[in-house]
Amino acid sequence: MPIIRFVPQQKHMSATMGGLLILVSETMFLFSMLNFLLVTRIQYYNPGDPYMRQLFPHYLVFLAALASAALVAMILVYVFILPSKMVFSQQQAVKDDRSPTYNLLIEVHKELTELRSEVDGIRGQRGDKMTA
Repeated sequence: MPIIRFVPQQKHMSATMGGLLILVSETMFLFSMLNFLLVTRIQYYNPGDPYMRQLFPHYLVFLAALASAALVAMILVYVFILPSKMVFSQQQAVKDDRSPTYNLLIEVHKELTELRSEVDGIRGQRGDKMTA
């Protein structure tokens, strides 16, 4: 039994929902950076757990270590995850006539193919007249 039967069909919707989701997620990312900074201060200065203060002599060193880990994570995302996401989003865009740009590209491709066949026909006629 193919697994595709269990995957629900996607709905055709306007771009409003997707745009709103992108706007909210980008905004929440900015707030999460501030939240992360505040949580790091709580973790570092936690009186019940002095391990971070023993491991990192100063809060800025602790932040630098976290920034280094984040940089490594960003490099991994850039090298491995982003290319895969781009391929997936491009596949989703051309699926079921969702992308106006892709639809226009297909239309232009068809017209170009027709023009090439017309030009080849004209060249063939001119070639026939020249040989006669």
